[in-house]
Amino acid sequence: MNHVWALRVGAVLLFVAIWEGLARSGLVLETVLPPATEVFGKLPDVMSRPSFGLDVYASLYEVFVGAALGALFALPFGALMGSNSYLYRLFDPLLYYVGAVPKIVLFPILILFLGTGVESKVGIAAISAAFPIAVYTALAVREVNPIYIRAARSLGATKTQLYRAVYTPAIMGPVLSGARLGLGVAITAALLAETKVANVGLGFRSIEYYSRLQIAEMYALLILIFLGAALINFGISSLIRRATHYQQQRVDASASVT
Repeated sequence: MNHVWALRVGAVLLFVAIWEGLARSGLVLETVLPPATEVFGKLPDVMSRPSFGLDVYASLYEVFVGAALGALFALPFGALMGSNSYLYRLFDPLLYYVGAVPKIVLFPILILFLGTGVESKVGIAAISAAFPIAVYTALAVREVNPIYIRAARSLGATKTQLYRAVYTPAIMGPVLSGARLGLGVAITAALLAETKVANVGLGFRSIEYYSRLQIAEMYALLILIFLGAALINFGISSLIRRATHYQQQRVDASASVT
């Protein structure tokens, strides 16, 4: 594990060194690519501005509320679709092909219905997150071992008990993986929407820095966005590891009993 982290840190340092050397070489205009040392020096300035906290709050609100709303629809729909062969054959092509289309093309429609405020950004985040969550949930439900389902039914389990005691533990890992992907695309969609129509948010602020030719500040803000997204991804990855570890312990316990 330490070896892996050393490689990661080494790759980052190498990237920063190449960035610094390229910017200092004069091959690229400084207005296009400021030196890395200048960009990192702007991080405290960007974070200390009064607008930064409000921008972070607005973007996080749009992303997490949107992803939660998307999951609220996608989880039951994916579970129903995965447990019904007819519904799966009906909706599977739709989810895959429509899901591949960038959801930002729907943003003008959301503006018409929801306005230019935070609601339209929440909407585009919800739509973006719903597709991968629904796909992962449906696939996870279909891959549940049929033996567990038949055993539960033979014991008289109701539909609700079947979902709670059999499907939920079995699909926890894949569903969390879908949630991680859904949250990632929700971040992309919300920030991209902020660059189009907004007056607050991290996406809006990056465009504002660009329009004012504050390129070093723009890069500094982008670094902060990447770090924030990495922290969120790390948190969900930890949840996935815990869930799958617990699930594997249950499987091992069952195997030892038999």
